[in-house]
Amino acid sequence: MDYIINRRSVRKFDLTKEISREVLKKLCEYGESAPSARRQESREYIIIDDTRIIEKLSSVSKGTMVLTDCNTVIAVVGKNPIDLSTPDMQTQDLAAATENILIAATSMGLGSCWLGVYPREDRMQAIKEILNIPDEKFPFSLIALGYPLYKDTCFYDAKKLKEENIHFNRY
Repeated sequence: MDYIINRRSVRKFDLTKEISREVLKKLCEYGESAPSARRQESREYIIIDDTRIIEKLSSVSKGTMVLTDCNTVIAVVGKNPIDLSTPDMQTQDLAAATENILIAATSMGLGSCWLGVYPREDRMQAIKEILNIPDEKFPFSLIALGYPLYKDTCFYDAKKLKEENIHFNRY
């Protein structure tokens, strides 16, 4: 369980090291193992290791600029909500998949950073165009992946939970 506590947002990666496609597919498998409402299979994944595409993604927003120091990305994509049994729960399904990938990456010695896309229409549209995502589907998140350039660096305290934020039975 320490992988959950030790997970950090890594923003600088060793560009001389590549992640194998088998490992990347395994990360998608971990993403798909996340809970989803009524097992509605609301997610798809795009593995991006083409640096020209990553460069285009890095210019979408200030938030995606971290990709300039990254050579691997997984895009978590939402399927057409019309086809789902509980479409109002889809964003939770997609967030759970994203988090599973982040934790799995940490367990494998990889660094990761969740780049928020949904619900920002400008980001969603730009990423849809770059990645050729069909109109009825949408990008939810981008996950920057790689081997951390710096080991054991952290920009916030390891113990994030404050006692005053824990309540029992009622607020």
